[in-house]
Amino acid sequence: MKFGTDIACALGLLAGTTFGSGIAFLFGWQAYRALTSVAVFGVAGIIITIVVFRLLHRKSLSTSNSR
Repeated sequence: MKFGTDIACALGLLAGTTFGSGIAFLFGWQAYRALTSVAVFGVAGIIITIVVFRLLHRKSLSTSNSR
């Protein structure tokens, strides 16, 4: 993994767990539901940011090659 991918994973985990925690709070979930929400959104956040990071990286490579 490159340095940028590590940052993408960390930011995705942070954003996902924060979002999952907020959802659990809004729905008033306790214990296992809240933990599951935070875990699921954390993993989803990691996956989404890695995909977005790779797409942006691929796009920047294609524009730099065309010059």
